[in-house]
Amino acid sequence: TFTARAAAEMRTRLRDLGVAGVQARTFHSAALRQLQYFWPQAVGGPMPSLIENKVRLLTEVAQRMRMTVDRAGLRDLAGEIEWAKSSLISPELYPEQVAKIERDIPFDAAKVAAVYAGYEGLKARRDGSALLDFDDLLLHTAAAIENDAAVAGEFRDRYRCFVVDEYQDVTPLQQRVLNAWVG
Repeated sequence: TFTARAAAEMRTRLRDLGVAGVQARTFHSAALRQLQYFWPQAVGGPMPSLIENKVRLLTEVAQRMRMTVDRAGLRDLAGEIEWAKSSLISPELYPEQVAKIERDIPFDAAKVAAVYAGYEGLKARRDGSALLDFDDLLLHTAAAIENDAAVAGEFRDRYRCFVVDEYQDVTPLQQRVLNAWVG
């Protein structure tokens, strides 16, 4: 599902129907659970910490770039980075892709791309250990299943069927994860 509330409602309905052995989760919750289990095998070492709010890191990136951005602008940048990642658009391709689809963006495309790249770099170096954001959960889950046959085999042996509530709202990143899950 797309929201924790919808997942909880599904779990309640399934329990009330007496259905056992079924999980109802958001894409992100499922990905987090899978990464926590598979990270040592697929990547090695402890899983990086999860950041819940991009704004603090984006503030640091903007300051390094000598950009003056208010709180609303930082939220706009966070939203734009989330859109780009969920659309499978890298910082390098961001200007080209937003121009191609004529997307209305909060700042100049080159600036957004630079902040996006800076944000990704800062997450990779923060305090000597990497950080993950919620979109990274999906990216790393897909990559672990796509690139490690043992992970894919174990995962697909455990989970055989998937139902996506409101499938029409699936992002390209969520579709990539779903494709990895299904095989």
